[in-house]
Order: sequence, then C-alpha cells, then structure tokens
Amino acid sequence: MLNRLGVIGDVHCASETLERALDALEAMNVEAILCVGDLVDGPGDADATLGLLQTRRVQCVAGNHERWFLDGEQRSLESATLEVSRASRAFIESLPKGRRYATPNGNALLCHGVGEDDEAWLRPDTRGYALQDMPTLRELMLDEDVDFMIGGHTHQRMIRVFPGLTVINAGTIHRKDEQTFMVVDFGAMRAEFYSAAEGKTGELIEELHLPMPGPVE
Repeated sequence: MLNRLGVIGDVHCASETLERALDALEAMNVEAILCVGDLVDGPGDADATLGLLQTRRVQCVAGNHERWFLDGEQRSLESATLEVSRASRAFIESLPKGRRYATPNGNALLCHGVGEDDEAWLRPDTRGYALQDMPTLRELMLDEDVDFMIGGHTHQRMIRVFPGLTVINAGTIHRKDEQTFMVVDFGAMRAEFYSAAEGKTGELIEELHLPMPGPVE
C-alpha cells in the first residue's frame, strides 16, 4: 500500500536533469519514485541515465523508445541511442510494460502510453474519434482492478477523469519541452507538479485535487 509517490515522466537521456529531480523528490519524503519510460534516445548520456535509475531504485516501465532500441528500429532519429553498456542493456530488457500498485483510494497502473499501447497519444485535448480509436483506454475504463493510470508519452502534464479511470501524466524532463515532475498523494488525494528546469528544480508549478474516476457508463 503506497500513499505518496514521486513520478518522473519521459527522460530521454536527460541524466543531469534526472539527478536534480531525484534529489528533490527524495527531499520530499516520497515512499517510492516511479518513471513512465522513454529513458533512452536523447542528447544526454544513456548509460549515466540508466545507472541513476538503477542506483536510486526508481521503479520504471519500458516506453516505445526502449522497444525501438532493443528491436533496432527508428535508429535514424535525432539523438537516437545507438549503444549502451551490457549492464544498461540488461536493465532495459528487464523492464515491464506495466506495474500495478495498491493505494488507499484504489489501484494504480504505471505504464507508458495507455495500458499495453506504448504509442497511444492521450493529451488534455484529445476528443471525439481520437478517443474512440484508443481501445486500451476503454479497456482500462472497464477494468475494475485499475482506478488510476500513471502514464506518459505525450510530454504534457495532465490529470484527466474518465468513467472508471483517472489519468495522471507527470510531463517530461526533456529539455525541449516544459520540464516537470510530480508528487501524487493518494491519501490526501492531491497532485503537485514541480519544475525540473535548471535553477528552478523543485519549485511548485501547480497543486491540484486528484479526482476519483467518474462513474462507469
């Protein structure tokens, strides 16, 4: 049973920013730190990034960039990770697509995109057919064992309520976007977004009530 969690979004080899965010979260007395994946493919040091996640005992899942790296796909991407150490590769290979947690107010799923779909784009403004064309979202809405989904992929911080599911996205620490991380308190039902930008790391951006899922239709 976990109450107060730190959440880091898509990392993309931002090892220096990651270290700052981890230092800040550890000072906030969270019970565990979770990460939604997309650890590789970025302008920073992949081995340093993966090493930090391991030594700081961050609980990670695999994103689509880990899948691409292992399969040798999309290696022409800008700042694609081409090689890592043997230990780093073993760590990537060990990552699950999802992790489940019990909280005082329901069960939470940590994943990258939406459930099993690591490339699902669920944004704050996703509406209409784009939602209907996301079968994994509907599956989670109907899953009685999942009340909260902690995901990433879009690099956009978000809390969004659906029937049967509340979706949480910490954003990203990638420097090309707004750099954020978050603390989720499932006991107090509160979510806090913090800056991960250099010189501002740990500054509170926004504090929100964490809603319970809406009624299932």
